[in-house]
Amino acid sequence: MKRILLLSLWLVLSSQASCSDEGRPPQSSDIASDSTDSLTITFMAGAETGFSDDEKQLITDLIRRAEQEVRALLPTLPDVIEVTAMVIDGNVDIVEGVTGRADAPGKVLIEISSVFPSGTTAAAQSALSSTIFHEFYHLGRGWTIQGNKFGPGIPIAAVNQGLASVFAEEYTGVYCEAAYSYPENAAEWLEEVLALPVDPDYSTWMMGEHSDGRNPIGYRLGRYIVHQATTNSGKCVFELSTLAPEDILKLAEPPPASHGRRDTRRYP
Repeated sequence: MKRILLLSLWLVLSSQASCSDEGRPPQSSDIASDSTDSLTITFMAGAETGFSDDEKQLITDLIRRAEQEVRALLPTLPDVIEVTAMVIDGNVDIVEGVTGRADAPGKVLIEISSVFPSGTTAAAQSALSSTIFHEFYHLGRGWTIQGNKFGPGIPIAAVNQGLASVFAEEYTGVYCEAAYSYPENAAEWLEEVLALPVDPDYSTWMMGEHSDGRNPIGYRLGRYIVHQATTNSGKCVFELSTLAPEDILKLAEPPPASHGRRDTRRYP
């Protein structure tokens, strides 16, 4: 699902610097797989290039390690997971060169940019682990494109993306400011989103650019919601993960003034 926010941003950011693939190791032309009892990784060619053998090994090592770490944290993770990795020539610098989505229960697609500064290897080293944490969190919670366990609506999407973003950030230390930072008036964004109809344009409110220039609203708002829910309730991301989106939204509401509680923490 992390991939969703990037589609329209690619157009906005297309003028950012990209680097050449010159000097990359020779690419492998085969579509190859690597499997364990709980994890299958499939490499597919994309754009005009595929992964080199060295890149495949690095990606395999990073995904295997991340899978083991996430399994130790999330007991709800599917017993068997299939990850498909492919190289793209799109600019996704906003998320450090790696994006992904949870396609279905137990199935994740990972896309790694060949035009990330210093190339595919640098992108994988920078953000592959955090992307796996993000997408595997979705698998554990049931927020997938097919077989989704949740109803429609931007507030629900924002909560689920916020949980995955905070989980990945807390356990990998990777934070993409352009994609996930929220402004001081984020509470106003929340009021605005809560007043939306059930089926507004998803791109406008989650992944793309709003007519007033804001982007990507839903992902940035989701991180704010989780931070506020934690501040107001004292619940960590794991405890929040057991709750329905509606309950998390209630926890994110400002407490009554008579309680005298304020959020004294500052988030970037």
